Amino acid sequence: MHEQDTLTLTDEQVLHESRLTLAEHLALEANGYKCTTADLWNVLLGVAADQGTIESVCADLVAAPDAETIRTYLNEQLCVEQLPHLETLLNQALVAKLPAALWRRPQDVAIDFHDRPYYGKSTQEAGLWVRGQAKAGTTRFYRIATAYLVVNGLRFTLGLRFVLPEASTVATVQHLLQQVHDLKLKLHRLLLDRGFAGIEVQNYLAEHQIPALIACPIRGKRGGTRALCVGHRSYRTQHTFTNHQTGQARTADVVICRVFTTAKRTKRLRRRASWQVFILIHLDMTPRQVRRVYRRRFGIETSYRCSHKVRGWTTSPNPAYRFLLMALSVLLVNIWVRLRWWFTQRPRRGRRLLDVKAFELARFAKFLRRALEQQYGCVHQITAVVPPRL
Repeated sequence: MHEQDTLTLTDEQVLHESRLTLAEHLALEANGYKCTTADLWNVLLGVAADQGTIESVCADLVAAPDAETIRTYLNEQLCVEQLPHLETLLNQALVAKLPAALWRRPQDVAIDFHDRPYYGKSTQEAGLWVRGQAKAGTTRFYRIATAYLVVNGLRFTLGLRFVLPEASTVATVQHLLQQVHDLKLKLHRLLLDRGFAGIEVQNYLAEHQIPALIACPIRGKRGGTRALCVGHRSYRTQHTFTNHQTGQARTADVVICRVFTTAKRTKRLRRRASWQVFILIHLDMTPRQVRRVYRRRFGIETSYRCSHKVRGWTTSPNPAYRFLLMALSVLLVNIWVRLRWWFTQRPRRGRRLLDVKAFELARFAKFLRRALEQQYGCVHQITAVVPPRL
């Protein structure tokens, strides 16, 4: 599909474009007389659009294949041994048809971890889940790492990485940066959150001359980075980080920002000050510049919240299928952003304006759902077997 083809975007075109992107890059097939490859992709898209399961989608679409048939095809083709190949194919699909504007100037890229809670009983070797800080009632998660950027208010995912139990944070960052480099995209700055503030990551970025801005957790009661949070103004200084387990130490430039709550704007709570600490790697920035640049990262993290709205749910013990659902949600957000880029532009003096309200993510998901209902039909009524007893 190209922007010159039509000025109207229909629900059938949204389904076609999504299915075509998946079919062009992912090698999933179904050759049964009741289930075709198109049916397989349609059900997966329905699972994502509904935030549901294979069982619920197949039960609601009248002419859809049986849920057990879909699960059989997926479990046969999605196995742990093929995870690296699946990851490669998904990364190719992510960067397909990206706007040329991304390559016009160096870009700020953010890397982040995205966790999905796991409540099953499989071992770590079989389930490939990772340990993490307690959240949502568990310390077990399926995790992917993604590289993002924002251009003209639109958020694009450039690459993803399935994080396995034995993977280190440095190796994950290195892999994603290599993907960005392979795209021939010029990196301006790397924006990282608190999960990447370790000494190993700092040493890697410094050694490879990669400019980076890293949020740093505030730790310690009187010492540590908490001892830096004093005074009434933001400032820049140096701090020595120490890893007591490995004995490593590193002195880095840090910026201490004194910020205030939004109570002045909302007028709901009393306005109060708080502190934020940032690590600078090969960057020379004032506290004001650091604060302004890092605020853009929160726009990038909106993509993570968006992906929740098109992420399917499962209790399957197959880790490859769980990773596919997580990656599919990120891929669908990319497709939605691309379609919004094509069909919501408004002319004005200077750069064109995007009418983002015209095609929000909720509408994208509804378009997928309506197209599937038109193709397969949906359950509109049920019939009681016997008259009710009153």
